[in-house]
Amino acid sequence: MKLVKFSLFFFLFLAVQNTVFPMAEEYYIEMGKTFLKQNYLEEAENSFKKALLIDPANKEAQQYLSRIKKQVIRRNLNYYENGANKIKSYRQSLDNFTQKKKIPAQSSPASNVYEKQSSLPPADKGAAVYPGQLAGNKGNTAEFKHSQKEGNVVKKSIRVSGNYQLSFGVNHGDFLWKRANYDLNERNWRILSDSAYNLRENTFDPAIYSALNLNLDSGGDKGFSFHTNLAVDPWSFVGKTRKVTVTSSGGDTADVQILYWSNTGYTVNQTIYTQRLGDAFNIPELKVKHGTIAPFSVTSTFGNTFNIPELKVDRTFQPLREMWLDYNQDAVKLRVYPWGLEDQAYTSDDPLVLSNNKIYWEESQWLTQWSPGHFNSGAGALDYYPGWWNDSLAFFTRDSSGRRLTALRGFNLAFGYDRFNLDFAVASPKNLWQDYDSFDTLDTVLRLKYFLYDNLTLGGVFTSKTGYAKDSLDAYNNVYAFDFNYGFNDTTEMFFEVASSYAKFDRGSDYETKRRGNAYQISFINSSASSFGKHYEQILPKKNNPFYKTKLVLTHMDRGFRDALSSYRETRDDPFWAEHLHFRKPLSYHFSSLFGPSLSWDDIRVNRIGNGIDYGRDVINFQWEADNLWEGQLDALFDIRNVHATSGKYIENVARLETTYHPQSIPKLTTKFLGIYHDLPKTKAGIDPYMIDPQTGDYYQNNSVQDGDDPSTKTVSLGLKYDFTPQFYSDFIWERTNDIAYAYDNFPRGLLTWSSFSTYYEYDRKYRQITGGLNYANEFAIPHPYYNIFKVGLGFKPLDNLDIYLDWGRNEYEWAQIIDDNSNHIGLEISYVPVKKLALYFRYVFSRVKDISELNENGTVQKHNHHDIFCEARLRFTKDSELVTQYGVGISAFSGTSTYSPYGGSVPTLDTEHIFRMYYRRKF
Repeated sequence: MKLVKFSLFFFLFLAVQNTVFPMAEEYYIEMGKTFLKQNYLEEAENSFKKALLIDPANKEAQQYLSRIKKQVIRRNLNYYENGANKIKSYRQSLDNFTQKKKIPAQSSPASNVYEKQSSLPPADKGAAVYPGQLAGNKGNTAEFKHSQKEGNVVKKSIRVSGNYQLSFGVNHGDFLWKRANYDLNERNWRILSDSAYNLRENTFDPAIYSALNLNLDSGGDKGFSFHTNLAVDPWSFVGKTRKVTVTSSGGDTADVQILYWSNTGYTVNQTIYTQRLGDAFNIPELKVKHGTIAPFSVTSTFGNTFNIPELKVDRTFQPLREMWLDYNQDAVKLRVYPWGLEDQAYTSDDPLVLSNNKIYWEESQWLTQWSPGHFNSGAGALDYYPGWWNDSLAFFTRDSSGRRLTALRGFNLAFGYDRFNLDFAVASPKNLWQDYDSFDTLDTVLRLKYFLYDNLTLGGVFTSKTGYAKDSLDAYNNVYAFDFNYGFNDTTEMFFEVASSYAKFDRGSDYETKRRGNAYQISFINSSASSFGKHYEQILPKKNNPFYKTKLVLTHMDRGFRDALSSYRETRDDPFWAEHLHFRKPLSYHFSSLFGPSLSWDDIRVNRIGNGIDYGRDVINFQWEADNLWEGQLDALFDIRNVHATSGKYIENVARLETTYHPQSIPKLTTKFLGIYHDLPKTKAGIDPYMIDPQTGDYYQNNSVQDGDDPSTKTVSLGLKYDFTPQFYSDFIWERTNDIAYAYDNFPRGLLTWSSFSTYYEYDRKYRQITGGLNYANEFAIPHPYYNIFKVGLGFKPLDNLDIYLDWGRNEYEWAQIIDDNSNHIGLEISYVPVKKLALYFRYVFSRVKDISELNENGTVQKHNHHDIFCEARLRFTKDSELVTQYGVGISAFSGTSTYSPYGGSVPTLDTEHIFRMYYRRKF
């Protein structure tokens, strides 16, 4: 309570000072790049100019401004040339009339409404954009060439574009031309495995493959247009076996169908649930030889052995990735997509985000599929394993760029007239191994908005997710909601939403389950800038003027409330990288490539602080951000959220204070402060206070936890950066904390788990569920004692084209692994651009960490030294082609970035991998 009172007092003190929200120069650079990619030249120019206000010597901003200037000149010349041609054509047409008529210009009322209400720049011509996408869904809109008119004949143009990649690798003397699996980047069970391509702590995605992506587009910004994307790559070749029923020695049975994909030459690992005893077993990744899987045996959770016979893999080739037809005419925008990807999922702009709420690395709930439940009829069981929305394949199946490959089949309709907007979207997911005519899930959303007055918007949302088993409706989840947005004035607004859900599961059985609940949210936003019609994250400062924004959000979500088109589990908590101070720039150049980064800072920053919202919770959240406090010396952020269960039980209180101080008396010095207090209730014996089972939502079992301890975590961190000269700087960070959970995403302690089955009763019916717990929990004491982290960095820029960075880290918590730079390590990074078209990068990391594999295998704890080297050279032949060579494994555009910190400092492998890779990539 003292910290809370101090934080509130500090906020009141700062509020008197007419303060503003902190925006670093790198944020403006990233915003400018985003605007530039979408051809919003004016907005991009403003962003880069803001970066120059902070650092007038920023070379990157200067280069982009020069590029924008050239584009503006070129666009103006084209405009006047086209205008002259239009005038000439118009004059010729007038000669055909005996009477000249004056035709008034007309505009689309719907288009005016969209432009007025949108907080984002207007869409580029030719791109089909829906109001839901304006609210935050990027979409995957195609670019079109305009039709050319010759007399009275409209000549449609067809645009052919795409890209291709050729690659190979050499590893330990083996020549590789195809080996890729994005899941190998995940910090999961693979770190404890050496089967297939798993290398324990050195597991990584080789990402060696050749690919061709071909886009065919036709049409313009009005009327009909068409887009197709064809991909020939390893993920275009998949296969599956016939379904067989196997029986164990104990009399249990299971249906087994094994899935295969060409990118690895191995099958897909799966969990199979048995049909009689409520057991389960795992299908490992199996090598496919000559189209056949050799006989093998597996052992179930209960110790039963299942013998799987030899199975033949039936392969298919499916190059189609995207195909849609657009119709855009005045107030109507329609997209029909027989084949689309995750970016076609509709994101609603209501306060609770009832459609497509998720964290940046999470799959959309539009991709999950219904898995029916089943009755365990064996003696000693006689219980029911309930059905669920299965996300295992949706999360797992990604190509090496991180793009999810589960398809969507459906349509999006947007209608706007005068003050009324309607969005309607319907889609059905299809995984890589599902026949196109197979159908088990349907997703639907209807969004209505009416602009009653200039300062009052009324809205409604209906979402539905239905699941089918044997062509019969087996589950559905419907949500109805009403919301409004009221602006007290241009800088103060209120949002309110009330939602009600009703769900039924396992309707085709005697174990039908019903869920009913309500959710409410009211929020107030105030800012020094115009804010009406914008969500909090969309309110941005202008130039270098004083700016602040603040919000108060109150949310209630019943325990029985269910929204199957959104996920709240991950957005409720802070991500691990937000628990530390940083001086590194997020998502720097080496995360990008010829095709751009798979993730941008804008994709990530909105999830930097959790909101506490989830089922069965009451949340009060207050946040205040400011920039240029005390004559531009201080930036600050204060956030606090209080969370109780809807039953009144206390869950948590999280308070955060961040500051960045640039003292005028010492202009070369930058200081940072981060304080986090995560208050939790007293522990319950045998229950871990941090880790939650991802399927049941229950906390894991932990036998080392005693009753009545305080598991609360506290973090205080101070950072200093001093620019000795324009070519040399040093930074220092000290952190004192007792956090071993949130600050590391429970890694690696979260890998040491066990799982089994337990039963529970609901309305006198017996159900079965998975139960999980932690192994070797004594190694990760709870409550954990306080420890220190020290980090020092030295940056040297002897030449404009040469950057050198040396960093050192000492962490007294020696289980910290290198998912960021908060571990025991010494690192050296060198980036050199000797000529404009050639970029060289080198990184060496020495680390000393405790070995998680040895603890898992034999219960011993040992520390080992590790050396990791990664080199990369990029030769840009033209603006559309590049040659990339790599030695070793590092964080780059060719490796997954969502698992690691976006600020850098991560190491995919602890030891140097002696792999050489070469890529030639080209756009056309």
